[in-house]
Amino acid sequence: YKNFLIRIFKVSKVLQKLTTKNSLEDMVQVLSEDGVFIIEDYLDSDTLQELHDYVLNKCKTEAGHYEFGRNYRGPALSAYPTESPIYKVYDKPWMRNLYKKYKNGSSLVYGKNVYATHDYKYEDKLARNGWLHFDRNWCLKFFLYLTDIDQTSGAFSCSIGSRSKGNELRHAAWHTNSYAKVLNRIDLDYPELVSKFPAQPIEAKAGTLIVFDTDTFHKGGKCEEGKERLVVRLHCG
Repeated sequence: YKNFLIRIFKVSKVLQKLTTKNSLEDMVQVLSEDGVFIIEDYLDSDTLQELHDYVLNKCKTEAGHYEFGRNYRGPALSAYPTESPIYKVYDKPWMRNLYKKYKNGSSLVYGKNVYATHDYKYEDKLARNGWLHFDRNWCLKFFLYLTDIDQTSGAFSCSIGSRSKGNELRHAAWHTNSYAKVLNRIDLDYPELVSKFPAQPIEAKAGTLIVFDTDTFHKGGKCEEGKERLVVRLHCG
């Protein structure tokens, strides 16, 4: 009976919705326990439109093609003009302070890269990040939806509460000097954990901010025909 209750708790773990009025201590606790939280309506309509247009232009003019659309790999946050929408959105004291507090003052880099994807092509296959996984190299990510996103338009999914297990697996998997040999796909490399840590899609409106620790099992979604998805992420680590 006890094991049954534990299984129910794991399956029904709820995604925490915070605001910038929550303390850093609240945020750190949720990240430590759940590995993820969201802030709904983080961007006001004018800021959202400005960032949407800026990121879409980056995807059209500077991004590489990949099987589902365009994939933009940008520089560190410090390389962007201070008046650019990306810099203005991500140069926030609470974000910087959260990262510093979460890493307990370590010397890792806030905003080491900016990434964006514009998905608009339908392919009946998965990209590597479409498999449930933890990142081989740890990051804290600030992930913004720039379009309304549901399961039909590639919703990001994560296994709430899997962060500690992912941290354990990542450290154990780095028994090799080869990045490519680090086993990090849950479905393929640790299939016994799939049912224990079920992935939940995060369906949300444009302007939603997802903050997550990449030891948390997570995966990208896949757009159905006629759908699109535009997202931008700040990687800190």
